[in-house]
Amino acid sequence: MMDEFAHMRPYREDEVPGAVRLLLDALDWEAVLAPLLGKEGVDTLISGLSGVKSVDAFQENLSKAFFGMVLERTADTVTFSFPKNFDPKGALFISNHRDIVLDPSLINMALLSIGAETTEIGIGSNLLATPWIEALVRLNKSFIVQRGGGPREQLASSSEVAEYVRFVVGGEQSSVWLAHREGRAKDGDDRTSPALIRMLMNGEDSNAWNALRVHPVTLSYEWDPCDAMKVRELLIREWKDGAYEKDEGEDERSMKQGLFGWKGGIHVAFGAPVYWVEGNEIGRPHQWLAEKLDGELHDAMKPWPSQHWAAQSLIEMGAKDSIDWPTGWLPSPVSDEESVKCQKKVEQVLEALSDLPFKADDIRKKWCEITARPLLNQQAIRLRHSHVGGR
Repeated sequence: MMDEFAHMRPYREDEVPGAVRLLLDALDWEAVLAPLLGKEGVDTLISGLSGVKSVDAFQENLSKAFFGMVLERTADTVTFSFPKNFDPKGALFISNHRDIVLDPSLINMALLSIGAETTEIGIGSNLLATPWIEALVRLNKSFIVQRGGGPREQLASSSEVAEYVRFVVGGEQSSVWLAHREGRAKDGDDRTSPALIRMLMNGEDSNAWNALRVHPVTLSYEWDPCDAMKVRELLIREWKDGAYEKDEGEDERSMKQGLFGWKGGIHVAFGAPVYWVEGNEIGRPHQWLAEKLDGELHDAMKPWPSQHWAAQSLIEMGAKDSIDWPTGWLPSPVSDEESVKCQKKVEQVLEALSDLPFKADDIRKKWCEITARPLLNQQAIRLRHSHVGGR
């Protein structure tokens, strides 16, 4: 039988040894990782890699150990929550998107914590700068989503991804993870792309959508390790009327910072499947479903003191009107200890952006907007629900 997905799917067992050799020869892993994980940790990883014979073994011996070491050094707590009667077999997980490496890895850690199989991971071809990176992600149960090209190429890629997701979820009864949009939400405003939903619907009816068993998954990070980079990009875009040119290696630095920077608390909340009952939607189905997913994602967000502090700071700066603000809502008070942490964080961002021609107040305001946005989105959706429920 022809393997029509060979160019994009995770590696099969007979392909693993070649990929492992490529990885081992690609870099001096001890030199790269020892400053971050310690020599003993790196030796453990390299030893584990040498004996890998399958994708499952790679995830068990390498991925699980690696991310355990990373989170031990970069997070205070990592917690998970699941809906009643949660069944991950044959499910599509769609989550908000903050970090292409850590987001799906946390979802896999959550699945492993309940004895479930890990999920396949959709990753854009634009992030695969070298052969060893492609080998790494395909060993980690990732499949490749083609980015770029003209309208015809993009349409063909979307159709292929939809077909592949249906094959994995429906045919193999395995699970798939996709980010809810292309690119991270740099401004903290998590919005599902209607184009993604349209791609998954693939011109079919509600039965085809419901067969995917789409579960929203909300990732809540207390601190964003890449916040200074995001503030930099957003301020430059405003300054240059939307233009921003990435420096060489910026994506790689962002991925490294996201992995090894401090995150504090992390919570991963799995939601119940979002079904489509035809006739209940308002407007176009793909837009309605995207908004429905967003409502679930926002409502399940875990609020952090830093978000309340940022919201209160926007009020004190007279900048509340610069961001969508839930009518009548006010942030909760934050302890002195938490306030000191937030102030130190802002000072670090100011120092990181000292080369830019922006006022400190503008940098502080942008950081507060990014940090407060998930909390404001949550309060807005809860306010909407309360109004609907009160009618």
